[in-house]
Amino acid sequence: MVLAGGLGTRMRSRTAKELQPLAGRPLLSYVLEVAEAIEPAQRIVVLNPAKRAVLEILPPGWQVAWQEQPLGTGHALAQALPLLAPGIHRVLLLFGDHPLLTPADLRRLLSEVEERCPAVAVLTTVLEDPAAYGRIRRQDGRVVGVVEAREDTTSYRGPVEVVSGATCYDRRWLEEALPRLERSPSGEYYHTWLVELAARTPWSAEPAITVPAPPETALGVNDRFDLARAEAIVRSRVAERLMRAGVAIVDPSTTFIDATVEIEPDARIEPFTIISGQSWIGEGSRIGPHAVVRDSRIGPECEVLASVLEEAILGSRVHVGPYAHLRPGTRVADDVHIGNYAELKNARVGRETRIGHFSYIGDAELGERVNIGAGTVTCNFDGVEKHRTVIEDDAFVGSDTMLIAPVRVGPGGRTGAGSVVNRDVPPGGLVVGVPARPIAARRARRRPEVRGE
Repeated sequence: MVLAGGLGTRMRSRTAKELQPLAGRPLLSYVLEVAEAIEPAQRIVVLNPAKRAVLEILPPGWQVAWQEQPLGTGHALAQALPLLAPGIHRVLLLFGDHPLLTPADLRRLLSEVEERCPAVAVLTTVLEDPAAYGRIRRQDGRVVGVVEAREDTTSYRGPVEVVSGATCYDRRWLEEALPRLERSPSGEYYHTWLVELAARTPWSAEPAITVPAPPETALGVNDRFDLARAEAIVRSRVAERLMRAGVAIVDPSTTFIDATVEIEPDARIEPFTIISGQSWIGEGSRIGPHAVVRDSRIGPECEVLASVLEEAILGSRVHVGPYAHLRPGTRVADDVHIGNYAELKNARVGRETRIGHFSYIGDAELGERVNIGAGTVTCNFDGVEKHRTVIEDDAFVGSDTMLIAPVRVGPGGRTGAGSVVNRDVPPGGLVVGVPARPIAARRARRRPEVRGE
């Protein structure tokens, strides 16, 4: 069971807390993924009706229990119990705002439950400052209860054992004990009070036990500060996973990579780089420094220096930047150079084409071995509609050429510097001027060879 029924008012956001982005994914998705990893027989999430948007991210197979009134975690647990299938013997309770739990944490908890058969097993950790977490109470070493932070008047010196992000219950005991849960002075029902009920229950084994976990597992996300702390931990985990898989990340502390990103071995990520969304980086590519890559695919042996890529696709051995901007719909073939201050949008670029610098290529199709001179602009918008420019193989576009779409430059076609091209350029043709007009092909400057020389 995953509890996600709280309204999350401390987040101060119109977006439900569970849907807040965390390293490129909704916060709740981390909890659901961890739950899926242990292959439970049944999956239930508890939601408030005000958070129906959460339904959009639930994977198949999850049932929903509705908590109409936010009366605490114990009340939320009671809403889910009627949905339990007959064959369920143990109930694992997770929280939708604890994204740092790992499958290893849960397997360790379940292993202890399997071995010791308690009524309640609580995943705990030790913190110097217990903050807002429930604190474990012991007597002669045995767990006797949990006291909530708002009810606790104890002054602590030294580390404190606190409730972390998971609790496992014996199903039969839970169904008998939950109706006996009393309302707290704050008006809520705390699931943690079940630990005290368990400790007082005659049981064949120790009725209430704790299982230790790393301190970060206790981090629940309640506000923006908590979210930033969780983000730092998740990104650190992502960087470690990638580096152990063969990716070079020069400075993980200044590199931000989403959990959804895939990077092949021998790629090198330079400092101050952001890679997000469904991006994929090929083997041997160098990204950054100061690059921003979102939802893009970058092939092997590419270099992206201080540039922005959004929903773009690069082939192999493509060089981009510095200070280029590839916008959505851009598709670049192998061995292309895109230099500084070039912007491409919804453009297809053929092999070995060069776009040196200071150019805008929008709604265009460039063939192979095309040269785009500095200052070239495809004028794709007539004030009402967008139009397409086609520049075919081996064309040479001179500096400061304005291509008034729709227009086509044929194979081997050329434009003179400063031309305004509003008519198609024939194959092998040369146009110059404003507006551009065809002129005779240039004579070869090289003297023809003479037989016998």
